[in-house]
Amino acid sequence: MLKDEDAQASNLNLSDCSVLMVVGQLQPMNSRHLSAIMDINPGTISLYVQRLVEKGLLDRQRDLEDRRTWWLTLTEQGKGEYEKIIRKTVEYTADFFSPLNESELAAFFEMALRVAHHLGFQWE
Repeated sequence: MLKDEDAQASNLNLSDCSVLMVVGQLQPMNSRHLSAIMDINPGTISLYVQRLVEKGLLDRQRDLEDRRTWWLTLTEQGKGEYEKIIRKTVEYTADFFSPLNESELAAFFEMALRVAHHLGFQWE
């Protein structure tokens, strides 16, 4: 993840960056799903979403069939911030794992994937 000083350089806190990363990967999505994925109280998610809408990074569109549901997507500016966050995360992760050689990395990721699957996380 981003270091705090990287997030502050773009005027985003770590919560903002986390929300942008999740929405960027799973958009369109609603706040209920975002709250569940991030395991954060729905009221808190609403505050995060509102802040990002006000910053012009997230867009909220009402569902035409279910007017109680709002769909969240990244704006063009949000997509730019999302790309910066991903780039910084890749740099940070590469630095974090730099002491490991390729076989150690492969073993680490195999174990991490096994633990993640045990916890219920699934990737295609």
